[in-house]
Amino acid sequence: MAKKTLRFFFALFCGKATIKILKLLKKRATNFPGSVVLTLCPDFLKYLEKPEKIIAITGTNGKTTVSNMILDILTDNGYDCTNNNFGGNVDTGISVALMKDSTLSGKATKKFCVLEIDERSALRIYPYIKPDYLVCTNLTRDSYKRNAHVEYIFDILDNNIPDETHLILNADDLISSSLKKNNSRTYFGMEPFVDERLISDNIVKDITVCPECSSPLEYDFLRYNHIGRARCSCCGFASKSPDFDTVERTFNPDGRADIKIKTADGTEDYNVPCENIINLYNATAAITALRIFGLTHEQIQKSLSKISLVKSRFTSHEENGRVLRSILAKGQNPVACSHACNTARSTPDSAVIMLFDDLYDRRQSTENTAWIYDVDFEFLNSENIKQIIIGGPRANDYYLRLLLAGIPAEKIKYTYDENNAGDLLELDGIKNIYILFDLYNAEFKAITENKVKEKMKNAN
Repeated sequence: MAKKTLRFFFALFCGKATIKILKLLKKRATNFPGSVVLTLCPDFLKYLEKPEKIIAITGTNGKTTVSNMILDILTDNGYDCTNNNFGGNVDTGISVALMKDSTLSGKATKKFCVLEIDERSALRIYPYIKPDYLVCTNLTRDSYKRNAHVEYIFDILDNNIPDETHLILNADDLISSSLKKNNSRTYFGMEPFVDERLISDNIVKDITVCPECSSPLEYDFLRYNHIGRARCSCCGFASKSPDFDTVERTFNPDGRADIKIKTADGTEDYNVPCENIINLYNATAAITALRIFGLTHEQIQKSLSKISLVKSRFTSHEENGRVLRSILAKGQNPVACSHACNTARSTPDSAVIMLFDDLYDRRQSTENTAWIYDVDFEFLNSENIKQIIIGGPRANDYYLRLLLAGIPAEKIKYTYDENNAGDLLELDGIKNIYILFDLYNAEFKAITENKVKEKMKNAN
């Protein structure tokens, strides 16, 4: 540990004072106190003492879910953990998390730590924080404004993850599974299931040729984007073999799933809070990390039984023979939005209400619309989907994209005001309604939900 400076102590005092003032004002002390300390002492994290054991989670999609699951299970088993589940996953938020659980001398007050870390922030965090374990859920294309291209993010992580960190990687992701090749590692993955399509019909993929020799890749199965099991058509490059491999799954009506995970020591049964394939990957990642950390199968399964699905991400309401489902997709993220569209085509006689516009984009319109051409809106070109309603100021952009996906114009309605999206829904012949929304449109989602529920209540 570096010798602490007067500048560090002054920053620490000001940071703790800022947290107290914000709490008195009933404000969330998430990132602002971190901005204070990093302005006063840019290498603040260098001097702040760290907990003895640190589990970190990064990746394009799923890191919040995995972080919360790991934290909940550790807490349920008696581990008192410093964490940043309040939402600050960049250097400012992580500074706040560690500062909250430190003394005025900068000494850590807790032995364990679970941190969600934004992948682009790696170069500002890993020089000072050396995770014992780092889970990378996946690396796929994200918002151009935030993360440019997946290869750019891969290089940031590959160049900054500490050499001593044990990696827990997705064997079904040819990109993230190649991180830090000399580090110790454990792989998790999921076998193709009996009733699952072996080769997905998605158009967008983030890797199509072998990274070793540039020959075409051949997939044994492809789940979505580039996630699956592949091998090079020429050289020996291939997907990794999972150490923790989910080999069976059964989705239950209560939003949970029964799964079997094959390990070197046998097969383990778990009941997990998952309603789709994406969250099965998240659960498998969390279970793998906790088993490597040292928890037993029995400890994890007992704690998992107490965890519920996060209602803000997926909700379901049934009335008069119709089902309304609301699905949160990460804003301006092509892969997350594609997942939502893929789910919407899974049930017959469906209507889809899209509220993907990002409120940030309305205040400062710097994001180009290219990302919507990386979304597999072709999934919505399905006989199961009878209506598509678009809400938001970029409705014309989405309308054009849906036409290019081959969707008949007569199926599509749009409004520039999200508040009116629910008014355009016609329930005749509709049994399933999906509201697809992003984080910053939650208020419009709530308005639309209420309108749709009222229509369902009054419908014959």
